[in-house]
Amino acid sequence: MKYIILTLLALIIYNLMAGFYYIITDKKSSNRGFHSLRTRIILSLLLFATLVVGYYLDLIQPHGI
Repeated sequence: MKYIILTLLALIIYNLMAGFYYIITDKKSSNRGFHSLRTRIILSLLLFATLVVGYYLDLIQPHGI
């Protein structure tokens, strides 16, 4: 479960950087920045759903600091 969460976080960060790059470098109207944003939102929702499902299936245990 830990590796799935870390992979999703890495993909979210990659899409964030790719979207920033596309917005800065594309001079003409392009949808690459929009697609990167859409992909990042979908990955974020998937990460949230993974965390919720992992909690309810007792795969993730919260702990106090």
